[in-house]
Amino acid sequence: MPASVVIPQRFQDIVRAYLPYAGAGELDASQELAALGLDSMGVVQLLAALEEGYGLEFPDDALDQETFSTVGSLWRMVSEVQHGDE
Repeated sequence: MPASVVIPQRFQDIVRAYLPYAGAGELDASQELAALGLDSMGVVQLLAALEEGYGLEFPDDALDQETFSTVGSLWRMVSEVQHGDE
């Protein structure tokens, strides 16, 4: 996913709570979630927060290491599930 992809503010607000090393600026699609401090417990909590925040349920096959590698890959998964529910 190109770094030029716009990551919606609502998504950033939810995700930022689980990224202790994220600065105050905009999150970039290419930023690695692990480098921003997302750990395995954070993944579980973040997943629940995203499902609640967007009223979604993520399919098990979407929950893999690639999905949680970067801000952009996680947003892509949220976006795909969201648009699939419409």
